[in-house]
Amino acid sequence: MSTATKPYDKRERICVSHYPLPADPPDVSEVPMLMNLDSPSTRPGEKAMYIHIPFCDKICNFCPFNKQLMDESKLESYLVRLKREITMYAESPLVRSFTFGSLAIGGGTPSCLSAGQLHDLITHCRTVLRFGPEAEISAEGNPSNFTGEKLAAAREAGCNRISFGVQTYNDRYAGMLEIPQDPATSRLATRVAREAGYDNVGIDLIYNLPEQTLDEWRADIEEAIDWRYDHVTLFSLIIPPFTRLFSKIDTKRLRPPGDHDHEVAMYRLAAGMLREAGYEQYSVYDFALPGKINKHAVLYFSEQQDLLGVGAAAFGYLGKYMYVNKGPLADYQGAVDQGELPVLIGSRADREEEMCGTMAKGLRLFSVSRRRFRSLFGCDPTDVFGEKIDRLAAQGLLEVTDEEIRLTEDGVFWGNNVCREFFSARYTEIEAIPREVLARGRLMKAGQAAPRRIRD
Repeated sequence: MSTATKPYDKRERICVSHYPLPADPPDVSEVPMLMNLDSPSTRPGEKAMYIHIPFCDKICNFCPFNKQLMDESKLESYLVRLKREITMYAESPLVRSFTFGSLAIGGGTPSCLSAGQLHDLITHCRTVLRFGPEAEISAEGNPSNFTGEKLAAAREAGCNRISFGVQTYNDRYAGMLEIPQDPATSRLATRVAREAGYDNVGIDLIYNLPEQTLDEWRADIEEAIDWRYDHVTLFSLIIPPFTRLFSKIDTKRLRPPGDHDHEVAMYRLAAGMLREAGYEQYSVYDFALPGKINKHAVLYFSEQQDLLGVGAAAFGYLGKYMYVNKGPLADYQGAVDQGELPVLIGSRADREEEMCGTMAKGLRLFSVSRRRFRSLFGCDPTDVFGEKIDRLAAQGLLEVTDEEIRLTEDGVFWGNNVCREFFSARYTEIEAIPREVLARGRLMKAGQAAPRRIRD
């Protein structure tokens, strides 16, 4: 893909996770009503759940999410409130009517929890909530602290999927990113997870690092293939404000990532290698061996099911209400102690916004089923978005079949941009809260400037 054929000035690297975009701080007393918590669900199918653990043994210099350094007493206090929040939802008619098909524990670093804490948290969820017999229960972790004891405890409690934040197998770039482990530790953690009985182990890798060559990136992909990971997620480097990585590049202590053409070459190389090795690409980021596609993503993005999000700065989508929880521990725990759901900000979707969200979120996983869209809304996507779909198809980014609206090969590379084409006027014509702020579960103060970004 040459610069001359670029359909957008810049490749959007941040995926669509929230839709509608949370925009309004709610009245605390109205949150249950906004979520329809007092009414059982009328939409069939399994639901998804996410838990956020905002603690890390070491803070990676590129991470924009809500996190803080590990503190055992703070963690213990947090887990008490976290289980209380889960129970509050479990007692509502809406969530009582749910059968969950997935639980994803992310962060932060969930592997900061002890073996006993991991076991207790998963067990609590499975005790107060209903899970399907084939539920996917997944925990993210760091190779440096996801010990055999923790892996075994999580598995005993019902965890059946592990995702390691490897990021790179190159010693130089591991140091550059200030990740907690060296490559040798990542390799050891993989063996330990397999020995603990996990047959669904994934990793995250980051590319287009400052000065990273194609050969260095090829070596990382070759290693992922050699280990035969079940799932591989590839992220092009993002340089979020508020991070040490941003500061280093902004002050020229570190060179910026490669240009657009270099990023394209790295993406094409990795995608081709993984596909040739038998992996199926099912999102802009994700590759999986047969039968190992992330069920959590399918439920939320493709099937448009409710997502129960709990924990500090977690996001969720319940009863057509998209929300983000309060991020600072004091704010989160204070709300729970008051018997309140700790929602910071949210937006409720009307029928138009639901249709926009079905397209914007659905295309993250490459396609939107026309049959499913019609079953949800009584009309076809082409009836609602025909002009937009025709334009994107003419640009070579979408293809339309009798069954689905689907990203083309070029559309996959520009997938995050294409997803945003389906935002409603409300979210394209107003200045949204910067995602770097939202990811931390905080609001900008009055008069505070939006975070400055590194220019590509």
